[in-house]
This record gives sequence, C-alpha cells and structure tokens, in this order.
Amino acid sequence: MYLLISVIFIAELIITFTLIRLIVRLDRKVNYYNCCVLTFNPLLKTILEYTRCVVSNFKNSFEKIISFVEKKREQLIYRTIIVIAVYVFLFLFKFNTKKASKIYKLVGAIRDLALELAV
Repeated sequence: MYLLISVIFIAELIITFTLIRLIVRLDRKVNYYNCCVLTFNPLLKTILEYTRCVVSNFKNSFEKIISFVEKKREQLIYRTIIVIAVYVFLFLFKFNTKKASKIYKLVGAIRDLALELAV
C-alpha cells in the first residue's frame, strides 16, 4: 500500500519537473522573441511611416489622374457638341442660294475658332 503511494508520488514529481522544464524553455523562447520585437520595432515603425507616405502619394496621383480624365471628357463632349452644331448649320446653309455661301464661310470660320478655343 505504501509502495503504491510512493510510486504515485514519484510519478507526480517526474511530471511536475517535466512541466517546469517545459515552462522554463517556453519562457526563454518568449524572452528571445520579445528581444527580437524590441529590436525591430523602430525599423517597423519607419517602414510603416514610409508605406503611409507611399500610399498617400499614390492616392493623390490617382485623384489627379481622375480629375484629368474628367476634364478631358468634358472637353471632348464640348467639342463634339460644337462640331455637331456647326455641321448642322453648315448642312442647312449649304442648300441655300449663293447668298448663303458667305454665311457658310462665316460658320466655317466660327467652327475653326471654336475648335481652337476648345483645345
């Protein structure tokens, strides 16, 4: 009976020492990784600040590209409307008599001027 109790006690001691040894190893590993994190923390902070600047610059350039494309689209629409209106007037005045030829030349000049100003 006492032999059984002593065997169980020794087994519990062995298990306890094994667990303590594993806990000490894990503590050393945690301390090592903590030192690594503390060492690389300033470097990571610098990298994050640089990344933030890069993303900000990309955002600004992307917004500029979008505004440029919208501006060009508006210019293209404006030019298209002017050209269509001028050709409609040219088409209407083309079928008139010789008096309309002066108006035809005037509208052609206005069209050329509008195209120059639209650019």
